[in-house]
Amino acid sequence: MNNIDSDSGQAFEPSPDNPSAVPPAIPAKASVLRARLARILAASGVRTSEDDGVPSHFGFGVERIDAALRGNAKADGLPRAALHELHAENRDDRTSAAAMALLMAQRCRNLDQEAPPVLWISESGEARRQGRLYPPGLAELGIDPDSILHVDAPDAIAALRAAADGVRSSAMAAVIIELAGKKPKGLDLTATRRLSLSAQKSGTLSLILRSGSDPENPLPTAAFSRWSVAAAPSLALEANAPGHPAFDINLLRHRSGLYGLNARLEWNRDDQVFREQQGAPDTGAVPALAAVRTDHQGTRAA
Repeated sequence: MNNIDSDSGQAFEPSPDNPSAVPPAIPAKASVLRARLARILAASGVRTSEDDGVPSHFGFGVERIDAALRGNAKADGLPRAALHELHAENRDDRTSAAAMALLMAQRCRNLDQEAPPVLWISESGEARRQGRLYPPGLAELGIDPDSILHVDAPDAIAALRAAADGVRSSAMAAVIIELAGKKPKGLDLTATRRLSLSAQKSGTLSLILRSGSDPENPLPTAAFSRWSVAAAPSLALEANAPGHPAFDINLLRHRSGLYGLNARLEWNRDDQVFREQQGAPDTGAVPALAAVRTDHQGTRAA
């Protein structure tokens, strides 16, 4: 493939010792070959992030954080066509980490005028134990519940396979795969490398959501960035009205070597943007709990 992009414009060059050993090379400009490749990808239902007209990066909307995440790129924020990893800091932070994953996907989704859906994949057994996505709660965050496609997978391996299929499709704004436990079966460098490469080709944001893991000693993956997410106390609005949802985020890994970036963010559902919380009292976070629990009368096996 490197020969295709070479300045010579030839896929092969004949050996100087035996010119007849290979067929004569057919000159072709790199731009022509790239256009041909783009047509092949388009015919197969795959698009590249460079061809879809959507910005290549998305951010939190906080200038300090987005500028710091630039790294070696030419744009602020995180690359959209990449794999990112979110860890619940503690088991009780699972709901906050899930909300952060959805809000990051929403920020990415807002970049596309077509507003494609978000694919959420979870293990059915873990969903029954911990609770499922709650449509009224999504609406409170400013997320249209109809924009979420939910897949119940029987186990972690099936969830990873479904995620691989979803990420290859350019019809999704983002694919979120929720995996529980310290060592989910099938989650390794090979599986995440496939997700990462598929995301680069399709331009689809790929997020791995982990709960019950050890953020300080995680499994090695091919994720571009890794974050720890925890619940944070909200600041009351006027007339002591409930404040915006708040999160403590901590960057654990970044492909460019950036490390240790942290902030307390609050989500403004009306503006669809995060803001850095200022002057928050350190009273300790109150973790959010799943709205639909295993003992809820409406909970049943899929």
